[in-house]
Amino acid sequence: MEILRVENLTKIYGKENTMVKAIDNISFSVQKGEFVAIVGASRKW
Repeated sequence: MEILRVENLTKIYGKENTMVKAIDNISFSVQKGEFVAIVGASRKW
């Protein structure tokens, strides 16, 4: 059973010449019983 679905997700930080695409058009789903973790470096602004 699908409990989470993400489609065409994009996340952009910054503005104009400092823009960074952290996530670019990703899609995924999570099924019941699966574990999901978000990992990566943190950045202080």
